[in-house]
Amino acid sequence: MASSIRIKNICELPIISGGKNDTRKKISCITIGHREAEEQFSSDIHLDAFIILLVLSGKGRAAINYKTYNIQANTLLLLTSAHLFHFYDCSDDFQCQCLFVSKVFTDEMDSTDMIYRRTKYGVRLYNEPVIPLEHPHAVLLAERLDSVNKNIDRTEHFYHKEVILNRLFALYLDLSDILERTNLPHTDGCLTRYESVIKSFIELLAAHYREEHKVDYYAARLNLSAHHLTQIVKLVTGQSVSDFIFEMLFSEARNLLTHSKLSVQEIATTLNFSDQSSFGKFFKRKAGISPVDFRKDIKREEIASSGSPLSNK
Repeated sequence: MASSIRIKNICELPIISGGKNDTRKKISCITIGHREAEEQFSSDIHLDAFIILLVLSGKGRAAINYKTYNIQANTLLLLTSAHLFHFYDCSDDFQCQCLFVSKVFTDEMDSTDMIYRRTKYGVRLYNEPVIPLEHPHAVLLAERLDSVNKNIDRTEHFYHKEVILNRLFALYLDLSDILERTNLPHTDGCLTRYESVIKSFIELLAAHYREEHKVDYYAARLNLSAHHLTQIVKLVTGQSVSDFIFEMLFSEARNLLTHSKLSVQEIATTLNFSDQSSFGKFFKRKAGISPVDFRKDIKREEIASSGSPLSNK
């Protein structure tokens, strides 16, 4: 049976969440080794983000939408919010450069996003998201990713966001150029019926999970019966449609409780629960504690990590 999915915002990843730079909660570029890969990406995870993974050294395996790929140095993985993925069998010398760009950030990207859409992403790269690169191309992309990473931390810059977007623009232009010159796998632009349904469902869910919690809504938008959609999702992923919906809601609830100043009542309204009580019951079933207690625990952890005298009281 398939392992349980994990749906997270990028700011919930331990390799990102510990930093004090708030921009990294929306866009982050890091290099991970085999330990981080296996600890944090060892079971299927969905990130509401555009992801570039560039393998720098070593080898391993990546499971992407339940297909297995062998990966090694100079391998590029291009993932979207419609992909579930995890790593396994990573060698001790495995290193991978990772760029996570959240939907919150891409919504503000304008011309950079247009470059992204002009590349050959889409059905062909959805279906075959792993691309072997020539070494000079891998070196160029690694340099571009380093530049993005350095500028994320230039928080004192008056045009901080614009500088990041400029570096992303250069990265996407080079990526587009490389993809145009690369002999990509030929899939005839077609997904299987089930693959197409899963892709459309996850994209639809990412756009509407805050206001739509019922299976019937997603089935109707996909011109399927609720029973048929449930069968397809269960067969392909091992999870139910409701599992996906509730995990997405739980992820966003954790994010809002941790990073926003919204009251619990306001969060319940934002996530379209009928009232604070129903939201509280939902959250406690998933987390084991109430939203109020969860937020208190987060505050205590922040105080303790800051070394404040309050942590000793």
